[in-house]
Amino acid sequence: MPQWSPDGEHVAFVSDRGENGKTSAIYMIELSVGEIHAITPAKYEKPITKFEFSPDGKRILFLRCLETSFEIKAKLEAKDDAVVWGQQWEYSNLHLLDLETGVMERLFEDNIHVEDFTWSADGTQAAVVTHCDPDIESKYLDGASISILQIPGKEIRAVCHLPKGVYCLTWSGSTLFFLANNILDQDTSGLAVYSVDILDEEPFAPSKVAFGEENCPTGLVNLGSGPIASVEHGLQDQLRFLDGKVLISLPKRIIEFDTCLNARNEIVLVVSQGDLNNPTEVFSTTTTGEMLQLSDHGNTFAGEYLGNCAFLQCQTLDNKERLEGLFLTPAQLTGTDGKPTTSLPTIVLFHGGPYSRITDSFDVWDPLHMMIPMFLKRGYGILIPNYRGSSGRGQRFASYGRGRLGIYDEPDIVAMVQYAITQGYADSDNLVAGGWSQGGHLAYLSAVRNGAHGFGWRFKGIIAGAGITDWEALILTSDLGYFQAQIAGASPWRSEKDDLRARSGSALWKFKRAAQENRIPPMLILHGQNDQRTPVTQAKGFVRAMRQAKLPCEFVTYPREGHYFTERKHIEDLMMRVLRFVGDSLS
Repeated sequence: MPQWSPDGEHVAFVSDRGENGKTSAIYMIELSVGEIHAITPAKYEKPITKFEFSPDGKRILFLRCLETSFEIKAKLEAKDDAVVWGQQWEYSNLHLLDLETGVMERLFEDNIHVEDFTWSADGTQAAVVTHCDPDIESKYLDGASISILQIPGKEIRAVCHLPKGVYCLTWSGSTLFFLANNILDQDTSGLAVYSVDILDEEPFAPSKVAFGEENCPTGLVNLGSGPIASVEHGLQDQLRFLDGKVLISLPKRIIEFDTCLNARNEIVLVVSQGDLNNPTEVFSTTTTGEMLQLSDHGNTFAGEYLGNCAFLQCQTLDNKERLEGLFLTPAQLTGTDGKPTTSLPTIVLFHGGPYSRITDSFDVWDPLHMMIPMFLKRGYGILIPNYRGSSGRGQRFASYGRGRLGIYDEPDIVAMVQYAITQGYADSDNLVAGGWSQGGHLAYLSAVRNGAHGFGWRFKGIIAGAGITDWEALILTSDLGYFQAQIAGASPWRSEKDDLRARSGSALWKFKRAAQENRIPPMLILHGQNDQRTPVTQAKGFVRAMRQAKLPCEFVTYPREGHYFTERKHIEDLMMRVLRFVGDSLS
């Protein structure tokens, strides 16, 4: 988390250099001499999750939990470690560091969990977002509160409460801006920009001020005169003022951005971006200038051309919506019109979420999409559908993911595969599919519905990573069970006993008939053993079904790994297994 000091003479950052892998502290570099020193205790173990300089650069606010007491450590070492719900929660607290004196001060009581904060322009106050408790599901169950904290002093003034989460809190003038659900009590409605004017008479009420109907905001940065938002607009990534004025619009993913005014009062924008053939780099531009590349991290790939990215559009099977997606063609098989010279053996990749989307980018966050360069080098085409429930298309499109999983998303994949076949991109006799997380759920669902669409093609193999096979079981076991219940349609404890909505998108409940009809292709099933989001039991249930039906299935679990993998050897093993499975499946 590197940050410039306001005077431009120092850079602060968080590091574990006190003890590798065990500590977390803020360090400061004095640029004129290159000296680095810790400005918070270097041996503290609890991670610092956010920090921010005051406008005058003399103080820093930061978030961290209190250190584990010696008494609790002794109990843990003695294995006297019974877990009492709520009693071992670690509340994240807001701390104030005076850079001149080195004095640190904790600003909240122990039982308040601070999730986010931002300084006022004059440095006398901070806006803070708090949750009822540190449990990961707190924002889904109890919502989030915004308050104003007086600095110095600890006087707190409540501003408003939101029924769900609050993201990207910024402060401009007398107005607080933030992202929240388009429909405030629905996590499946996409995001919009909201504001609260703290000079209004109480009670304060948040107002929706921008975006969210035909597009989806993803971030906010305060320019001083007001925020600039990053926005997914279809397959374009844009930077916009809240009045809708577009500063940048790119047919590729903007990963991060920042902005300021230069000495000529011009808006300067800095973005990190890449595309299929160019690793992510940092670029700078003004609203009237060209993009200037500032970094060269991907020089290993200089001159490398992997292939062509084509944006596809087609209608859904029910003709209710327009779908968007990508088809990636290997360089050696791309014609002058950008299409493949012949219909290609194709890998169909499903994104996770469901509230996310894939556009042209070098860096995609799940293990299967990370393998795109390898797939292209081996001559495979890649189809990436953005089905209903995805981001980038606003509230209506996102809301298809609420309680209707398996009803719209999987048929949308069928529609785009059929379009890619009829347009000459994909070979109908050589199709493999796969996905991770929500994409893994769609992989399982595609397996049990394989060929049922009636178009005459089937997947010859399916890769399911960290996927869901039974939503009812997931709601009981996932670390985000309350959220999972929203997208599945119902939770058991709030449903009548004959309510089977959550089964509509559960592949296990479709398995028996699919096996009888010989629909299920060979499968490669991958899962982290410590996955809390989608516990490995989801995979084990499907593997049991495959074994009993005597169907070909390779099942691999990875010790210590959670929902996404971090260990190099595991990632290498996963990639080699996927490449072998795809090679064996496609002729």
